[in-house]
Amino acid sequence: MEFVNISLKKGIELAKKEEYVLLDVREPYRFQEGHLEHAKNCPYGILEKNHSPDKKKKIIVYCDLGGQSMMAARHLAYEGYKVYNIVGGVYYYLNEQKDS
Repeated sequence: MEFVNISLKKGIELAKKEEYVLLDVREPYRFQEGHLEHAKNCPYGILEKNHSPDKKKKIIVYCDLGGQSMMAARHLAYEGYKVYNIVGGVYYYLNEQKDS
């Protein structure tokens, strides 16, 4: 099973729709420091232990720089989810939001 790489802009757009779940796969402390609107925190390690979201939803995953979200996307796609991975992560975007 494959996943689709998307831009941050596209991920933010899709996350507003009801059929999508936006998962921040970073550790809770990073999530608390800042996250995308509508995001739920589900660290990659928890996903691996089968604490996965509703299979009826399409999943968008992200992390800081893109590595963990790519691994999470692979895992979720293998489990049968329709998955979208935000390429390159959100680190720079979130830092710019803090500074403004």
